[in-house]
Amino acid sequence: MVGVDGSKESRIALRWACSEARVRGCAVLAVSVWHLYPLAPPERVGASPWWFTADPEEATRAFLGEVVDEVTADFPDVQVERRVIAGHAAEELIGLSSQADVVVLGATGSGGFVGMRLGSVTRAVLEHALCTVVVAR
Repeated sequence: MVGVDGSKESRIALRWACSEARVRGCAVLAVSVWHLYPLAPPERVGASPWWFTADPEEATRAFLGEVVDEVTADFPDVQVERRVIAGHAAEELIGLSSQADVVVLGATGSGGFVGMRLGSVTRAVLEHALCTVVVAR
């Protein structure tokens, strides 16, 4: 399973997972999680200047498709399932880790010093996943 957020690092993670899946003869699950923070009361959402112009789930599905298509062009023999989930990324990935052999994530932290080289989602998954976690760089 690979967490894909569209970053360069998540593309590296997906590429690593596809390469490993090719060797192992298994499939890859590419997961993108979307979440909107409440910006306005429900009756005013349409008036908020921060509101998305597209359905956030559909927008996430579209960008996940673009990332998967871009990376898997080099791995035509690897089956990649795509899944879009609403929720908090760390919580959803940790939950899915109970069904995965390996979770692969990119290191998207700021890199200022060792503790910041991992993003908050990657750190949480590393600490709580129920399977092996690979951080691809």
